[in-house]
Amino acid sequence: MAGTGTTHLRPGERVLSVEDLVVEFPVGRGRTVHAVSGISFDLLDGETLGILGESGCGKSSAGRAVMQLPPPTAGSVKLNGTELTGLGRSALRDSRRKMQMILQNPVAALNPRRKVADLVAEGPAVWGGKPDRSRIEAALEAVGLDPATVWDRRPHELSGGQCQRVCIARALLLDPRVLICDEPVSSLDVSVQAQILNLLESTRARLGLSMIFIAHDLAVVKNVSDRIMVMYLGKICEVVPSGALAGSALHPYTRLLLASVPDAPQGDAEPENTELPSPMAPPTGCRFRTRCPLATDLCAKEEPNLRQTTDGHHVACHMV
Repeated sequence: MAGTGTTHLRPGERVLSVEDLVVEFPVGRGRTVHAVSGISFDLLDGETLGILGESGCGKSSAGRAVMQLPPPTAGSVKLNGTELTGLGRSALRDSRRKMQMILQNPVAALNPRRKVADLVAEGPAVWGGKPDRSRIEAALEAVGLDPATVWDRRPHELSGGQCQRVCIARALLLDPRVLICDEPVSSLDVSVQAQILNLLESTRARLGLSMIFIAHDLAVVKNVSDRIMVMYLGKICEVVPSGALAGSALHPYTRLLLASVPDAPQGDAEPENTELPSPMAPPTGCRFRTRCPLATDLCAKEEPNLRQTTDGHHVACHMV
């Protein structure tokens, strides 16, 4: 499923370019987790790229590697043309102001001893300049929080949705160019999820941000993304415009995800093996072949390349 980021794009200015990204973690006794294995993608100015896949597919590892948290094992990450891998500590800190990350558990992401006003001001304070009260109030109001109500509260006094709004306000106060959202609503009540998703979308449109939205929930990713990149066991299976996902998905894994949605029409045969292989010993050839109803001997011998099928649609499969 190799491929270069340049093949994934419709015309437009690239804010972020990722090439041949590799993320591996040693786990002792000579074993290595192959979390991300040579993926490439680009993010356009003002777009939202959704990264979709089940737990263990490497989507969160890819998002953190873009932020250099930690730096990838190999590969290139360029933000506005500047190579981030290999940057010195000071230069990397400065570049991170242009990229901010919203994490899955908003309560855990906030220091429980600090008040909301201090939490929101935390980012600028790192660079030696605490913003004035009016800027903090404006950031809170922009995410739908009343400054007078939450100013002196601590995270345990807020709901999960309110904590996530504080996290978003803190990120936006640094005027980022790219916002990476790693499962930002999965820990929230369903009633709150839509509010946070609408807030992220309206914020992206209002500020002209580019956004990477990582999730395992197909419906959520589809609703917020312009393009969707489907990952499986550290590889890219398919890149497809969001609006074409339901009717034009080609990869057997993408079709399996679509069929797993309640009340969805059943298409391809169900896989006989439903267990995800270990990322410490991924299958040869196509990594999905051990679960794929279409797999042949070729799939075990040769890794499929990511190739374009139609404009903006790319798939890595020998059988389609």
